[in-house]
Amino acid sequence: MKLMQIAAWAVLALAASPAMGSDVIRLIIPTAPGGGTDGFFRIAAKQAQPYLDARLVIFNIPGAGGTKGVTELVNSKPDAPTIAGVWNSPITVSPQTMKVPYTLNDYVPVMQLTSAPYVMCVHPQFPAHDGASFIQELKNSPDKYTYGNDGAGGSGQLATERIFRKLGARARPVPYKGAGDILLGFLSSSVDIYVGSIMPILPYTKNGKAKCLLLTSAKRTPMLPSASSLQDLGIPGEETLLWRALIAPKNMPKEQLAKIADAFEKAANSPVIRKFEHDAGEEVLIRKGAALRSMIDNEYKAFGAVAKSLNLRPQ
Repeated sequence: MKLMQIAAWAVLALAASPAMGSDVIRLIIPTAPGGGTDGFFRIAAKQAQPYLDARLVIFNIPGAGGTKGVTELVNSKPDAPTIAGVWNSPITVSPQTMKVPYTLNDYVPVMQLTSAPYVMCVHPQFPAHDGASFIQELKNSPDKYTYGNDGAGGSGQLATERIFRKLGARARPVPYKGAGDILLGFLSSSVDIYVGSIMPILPYTKNGKAKCLLLTSAKRTPMLPSASSLQDLGIPGEETLLWRALIAPKNMPKEQLAKIADAFEKAANSPVIRKFEHDAGEEVLIRKGAALRSMIDNEYKAFGAVAKSLNLRPQ
């Protein structure tokens, strides 16, 4: 589907103020409307708009795990300023299991805006009480337990196996179509371990139907104060976060990139975005330049090693 055809129904109505010029910056969101990433970037765009001298227009370009939208970005023409609001999948995950027409060097990472850990939770009777005893149980009984995840080669599986393989633990992955299905599979005891976002499982930790033992983040989170972090296990370098960031084509002028980054940083620190992130169980995390490039490169490399160990190949 052509970009302009999609734009016909996906334009975000952000009217330019009289002080603004008539230029337009296209913001590609590589998902269908309505999801968490789409919702975040729509709100962020609205908050960033007053700090820009061009009108932000949103184009939803879903498909192939977000890679269609990223492909559109890297192929965009210099006369049409374009940025994309992405999450991990099309950047560090999908290229491990599918052939994509771009590399890490075909775009410029502009700014990371959010982060959130995955969490591993078990049923109340599971014989472990924290991250260390959880890993030890998996090591004592290799492949006895199953964990629900977001599909073979998905970010949930790669994040989990990144930790398990570092520590010598083993459990059997069971793929599901999405977070809701993983949760249902766990609550029905079809799988032993829930691997997913915090917010869907949080109510069940409060009513005693689940206990969350291990985060995929280096640090603990106040939302689940009893869940161990990777720092607690001595492997903070194996951290995997669900993150959202802005990327841009390589040919975008640095001054324009700097202005866009400044506008979205101000947006990220607005009360509206802070509340959105809190309600979603996430946090605002600003990372730019070399730090962002290093994070992406390291995650890509780590996921590549995990995918290879699982015999996953781009197809």
